[in-house]
Amino acid sequence: MLEKDTLENVYNELCSYENLETAFNRARRGKTLKPYVIEFEEKLTKNLLQLRTELLLQTYQPRPLKSFILRDPKTRKISKPSFRDRVVHHAICNMIEPVFDKRFIYDSFANRLRKGTLNAVKRFDDFKRKVSQNNTLRCYVLKADIKSYFDTVNHSILLEILGKRIKDERVMWLIKKVIDNHQGKDTNKGMPLGNLTSQFFANVYLNELDQFVKHKLRVKYYIRYVDDFAILHHSRKVLEEYKRKIDVFIRESLDLKLHPDKSQVLKLEKGISFLGFRVFYYHKLLVKKNMRKFEKKMEQMKHEYRDDKLEREKVIEKFEGWLAYASHANTYKYRKRITSKFNFSFPIQQDIVITSVKKHKNFNQKVDESRIEFSKVKTLQLIKKGMTAKQIAEARGIKEGTVWDHVANLIEHHQLQLKSVIANEKVKKILRNIKSPNDKLKDIRQKIKDDSISYNEINCVLAYIKRMHKKKSVNYFI
Repeated sequence: MLEKDTLENVYNELCSYENLETAFNRARRGKTLKPYVIEFEEKLTKNLLQLRTELLLQTYQPRPLKSFILRDPKTRKISKPSFRDRVVHHAICNMIEPVFDKRFIYDSFANRLRKGTLNAVKRFDDFKRKVSQNNTLRCYVLKADIKSYFDTVNHSILLEILGKRIKDERVMWLIKKVIDNHQGKDTNKGMPLGNLTSQFFANVYLNELDQFVKHKLRVKYYIRYVDDFAILHHSRKVLEEYKRKIDVFIRESLDLKLHPDKSQVLKLEKGISFLGFRVFYYHKLLVKKNMRKFEKKMEQMKHEYRDDKLEREKVIEKFEGWLAYASHANTYKYRKRITSKFNFSFPIQQDIVITSVKKHKNFNQKVDESRIEFSKVKTLQLIKKGMTAKQIAEARGIKEGTVWDHVANLIEHHQLQLKSVIANEKVKKILRNIKSPNDKLKDIRQKIKDDSISYNEINCVLAYIKRMHKKKSVNYFI
């Protein structure tokens, strides 16, 4: 079935107990402790069989969506389906997604396996280097957005697109039931934000645009994430022409409009806002509203933590996720500052229960890293480029001894491998003559009796010993 170009006579398979059970397992992922999931799971067989009967008899009726307003950062209306309806949504996608997904273009990055925002940003970087010929030529970007996309998707056009591949009338009946369960401002238009089917149908709908851009306009450097897309080119005139043709196509074929304020041709040198980053020729920054949003969330977590409503481990999980995201931009100083702030705002409580020692140990290492002076990090960057201590001292205008002090400090803080700066033979010879981390450099040098080994090299090996003997974090013992 998965190899076919169209879906025929698959409704019984869609309604099978096996498919519904798989759909249930996917719908509950990450929500196993939610009351509505627990309630459904208590009578799982009965609930799935009831759902199967309703689907087979075509008496299934989706329950009304529960809507709420989310202001984060802009005001959006989120519509939440009941859990049993979510199981149906997954059952539908299990059957039809493989057939449609293989027809999506490579550079469609939303809600797809092994895609996502970070891969889209990496792809943008690749395109940027190619168009600008390694940042030597001027590069322009058509950055565009579709106005009120989810509210203006035309149901009739969507069903027509789906009908090209789905030849089973009962599957189309079920899809229509799901689509019609939400009515936007205009009749026969709109999809709810928050539904799995909405995310998938959004890709199906705009795949028509992708095919037009790639095969009719023959655009080479094009990326789309939901309704947000970008085209890179060295000519502003060409991009303006692309914009005009795209606007005409989506109006006539998809009943959509480009956002007048968010769709324009920009110079890359001024920075392009793309999926939470501001991209320039040589670097990327985080969008400031996202930084403010996280710091606001961090403030909220701080109050919940002090009131014992939130475990420190949960806070660390969210914070490390943010640090991992921020690390894809040039944010060294920002991450150093916010990590120090985190350590102050979320002190370890005496009665804390730690279930993951490794997670706390890794996090505490990041806290240690945040305390390393920026000057030492510059030294580390130059060492990684293959420069010697003498070359670094000359390049930075500092003493060679200062560079060696940086090296020892970096080794002690797990930032640099000892073998990358000192030959193994020397390391072994020095180690044989060290009895304690408190040994003095002069005493060690006298024991070695080798003029080719300097005090600086001994100091680095001693730093390595100190690292090995450093007391473990209190979290480890807890």
